[in-house]
Amino acid sequence: MPIYSANFLGNTGNVVVSGRRPFFYIYDAVAGKVDHIPRIQGREEKSWESHVVSPDGSLIAFMGNDGYIVLVDSHSKHWVGDLKCNGSVRSLTFTPDGNYILASGSDGDVYRWDVHSRRCIERFSNNDGTITASLAATFKHLAVGAESGVVNLYSEQHKMSSNTTNTTKEPIKSIMNLHTSAEGLKFNHDGQILAMQTRREQHGLKLLHVPSKTVFSNWPTSKTPLKYVWSMDFSPQSKFLAMGNDKGKCLLYQLGHYQDS
Repeated sequence: MPIYSANFLGNTGNVVVSGRRPFFYIYDAVAGKVDHIPRIQGREEKSWESHVVSPDGSLIAFMGNDGYIVLVDSHSKHWVGDLKCNGSVRSLTFTPDGNYILASGSDGDVYRWDVHSRRCIERFSNNDGTITASLAATFKHLAVGAESGVVNLYSEQHKMSSNTTNTTKEPIKSIMNLHTSAEGLKFNHDGQILAMQTRREQHGLKLLHVPSKTVFSNWPTSKTPLKYVWSMDFSPQSKFLAMGNDKGKCLLYQLGHYQDS
């Protein structure tokens, strides 16, 4: 099976692996064993190529068909619930505490669900107006990347309601340094840096200093050999930033500010 998505399940040492197949795997990296999950009961999807996991590794959220988000318990490997968007789902993320799932997609709206009650408690339209391509969240900020290349930064200071709340939210910053679809967003561990990436243009990676809301101009430069960046992530304490490109290389860069942390 060609692998399209892989994530560690918290600190368990297990990795969930999925692709364009109706089944998925959970790999025990400690014991070296592979558990094959043939299908998700009650679902007819033929592909589980995209998923995210909760911070503690207890819950797997798959992007299903027709706007469905399919929830699977990582311990029992059984279906435990569905969430539903109006449009097709293009992006998912958990909040850092694992209490909420944020999703968006073809309708351009951002949805927030309470993980425990499975209730949608917030919905708002992204200020860009095009299809959402990526999401990332910290305790203070939510970043929404659109197919237009615009990345909107929102405050995560919000009030919870017992009912679904359709709200109007204005971004505190719109970042327009990417010129094609903003397909990847990652905050570093302390939320001070937001990495933004597109696969559709060479050197398509930018770093935002979140407190000042300015994009770093000194790196990367046109001479940085990034090529087409397909994936990227920070190390746990942000000492390194790793990027995978279209040449099959993983590029590793040190972040000087965090070397003494």
